[in-house]
Amino acid sequence: MTMPYDGRSRPTPVYEPGALPPQEFENEFCETLMRTVLENAPPGSRMPDGMTPQQARVHHGTYLKYMSFFAWKFPSWLMSVASLCPYQDVRKEIIKDCVDEEVGDPDAGGRCHIDLLYDEAEVCGVTRQEIFETEPTPVILACINAWENFTRTMSWLGGYAAIGGLEITQSEAAFRARERISGIEATKKYTEEFGGIAFHERLGLPDGSLKFLALHLYKDRFHGGGELTLLVKYANTRSLQKEALWAARATIQILSMHLAEIRRLASEAAGVTDLALAKA
Repeated sequence: MTMPYDGRSRPTPVYEPGALPPQEFENEFCETLMRTVLENAPPGSRMPDGMTPQQARVHHGTYLKYMSFFAWKFPSWLMSVASLCPYQDVRKEIIKDCVDEEVGDPDAGGRCHIDLLYDEAEVCGVTRQEIFETEPTPVILACINAWENFTRTMSWLGGYAAIGGLEITQSEAAFRARERISGIEATKKYTEEFGGIAFHERLGLPDGSLKFLALHLYKDRFHGGGELTLLVKYANTRSLQKEALWAARATIQILSMHLAEIRRLASEAAGVTDLALAKA
């Protein structure tokens, strides 16, 4: 007898008639993600221009404080997907991701990712205790609950597309899709602004003191690439492919609302007006 979620001796699904071939589906999935990112992201960088280093540290510290709700729940959503998935290779990829998030990442000196967030917030003047005592706004709570529901009400593949899709946006395949859509120079500029090349200078902090966002940009290329490979492998019917595409669009739209709310809160704390949000 084979149980519904028993992964023993399960062969790799064969692509059924009507499904897009694997490479075509990969391209469609990545382009769907990145078009939705570009359609929903407010213009400009994540941090408003014209701030003093002190204001920038308050902005970034507050941003991380409210991002902590997402960072804390993300591994739980992956594990929820794993609990429904019958395939060992998918579960193995999820476990490796969760080890980085919850246990320790060798590329972070053995620190887990949530601890990196706390460390970086403290560098900006926001203590762990302040983070622990912070309550989510209704918008943040609604977004967190939406992601929670994705992993509990959709198929395992749909839930994986929604949660894994957030990391797939940083994969090499997604960056190539972004380059096809918006051009190489615009994609390069985005990469530099994602907590990277000159970000520490805006905060008046030494190089190497900000690791959380930059490390995620690096690690998500690997985690996202693995997740994408598995999604393409198991989305063997057009129905599953359409579910994954819907989840990709929906998760990015939710992410946009989530990040806009966090930017609003960070800008208020820093005493600045985020013109990009005002125009959005």
